[in-house]
Amino acid sequence: MKPASTLWMLLIFAAAMHCLVDLVAGSLSPLWPMMEGHFHLQPWQGVALFFLWQMTTSISQFFFGMWGDRFHSRWLLWVGPLAATVCLGSIGLTHSPIMLAQILVISGLGIAAFHPEGAALAGSCAPENRSRAMSIFSMGGFIGQSIGPYLSGKTVEWLGMPGLAWGILGGLFAILFLAPLGFRAMSATAIVPKKAAAPPVRLRQLFRGREWPVALVLVVGSLRIIAAAGVPILLSFLLKARSLTEADIGFMQSAFMFGIGLGGLTCATLMRRHHERAVLWLCPLLVTPVLLVIPWTVGWVLACLAAVSGLLLGISLPVLVSRGQELMPDSPRIASSITMGVSWGLGGGVVSIILYICKNGGRFEPAFAAFAVATLASSVLCRWLPETKGPTGVSAAEDSGDSRVVIDAETPPDPVPIP
Repeated sequence: MKPASTLWMLLIFAAAMHCLVDLVAGSLSPLWPMMEGHFHLQPWQGVALFFLWQMTTSISQFFFGMWGDRFHSRWLLWVGPLAATVCLGSIGLTHSPIMLAQILVISGLGIAAFHPEGAALAGSCAPENRSRAMSIFSMGGFIGQSIGPYLSGKTVEWLGMPGLAWGILGGLFAILFLAPLGFRAMSATAIVPKKAAAPPVRLRQLFRGREWPVALVLVVGSLRIIAAAGVPILLSFLLKARSLTEADIGFMQSAFMFGIGLGGLTCATLMRRHHERAVLWLCPLLVTPVLLVIPWTVGWVLACLAAVSGLLLGISLPVLVSRGQELMPDSPRIASSITMGVSWGLGGGVVSIILYICKNGGRFEPAFAAFAVATLASSVLCRWLPETKGPTGVSAAEDSGDSRVVIDAETPPDPVPIP
């Protein structure tokens, strides 16, 4: 098998598994207002569980990234999706808030475990076109998130919360379907031990000389995530207050996530490296007025505006992920966990505060003004983002920072030829 073919298979496999993981995660989005009644929760308890979910799925990615950069962790590509599928599918089978919290923690850890490993695998497949490789990987996830809310909303409308258990069978089938592709691609990799003389890099050494650029990427990403994570959840409460069904709520959320997925596809097919800096500041600037208008619209106008806002956010998100990996090329999993995990945790924490304030005030429209301010701030801060240069003439295994992996060990691999 040619090295490029193997790398393409790995990239497709990573994107497909990302689609499954985020489909499962996205299925929870339209159900938050309904869960308060199903589990007899106080309003503050619902916000606390949402905060727990955000922290588990995001901040823990940093620790999985540290583990993956030190030890063999390809198994997380399988265990993470399996845990998320089984646990989230079981939510409707219990009425216990304590059991709900445990389910959210375990499934959240499964989702978090997959992302650093999957992102590092995808980024290493095309080191000279890392933004496009990450766009393909991210697009898989956002496609899953665009399907999940509508699918779960329809399922709950037809079968109630216990109907979510059917998702366990669907998820297991998808994992078994993707298994041959993953094993076939990974069988062309040789696992070799790390050099005994190379001790693990300490975090202090890893960030030395990069503190300001990494911190700025984290802040810019977190501000952008406030809108990316906040729009779907606040839409669910806003539309529930207007007496819309879970299926209708899921449809609007899916429109937003479809826009983000389309943005990832646009980034993967049309983006050129010299456009990246302009995209980083221009897209959040353009989305600001759209976010201000969204809560005052209904029907198809609302769906279209949600899709447009998702599109503008989705174009720039993969570029931020690739910037993080380029700033820390010797530790791609930790870099991915920061830009895809910690940033979501910080942004999600702010969303939890906004949700709590809006629920106490009984109005959810002001939240979208807060989202607009956050995206505007992220656009302004891009002025100080450092320029980075992608690697040239570096193999995928070398650029991944993983000395254990060599594609077709006897032949140096070529990057995936993404045009």
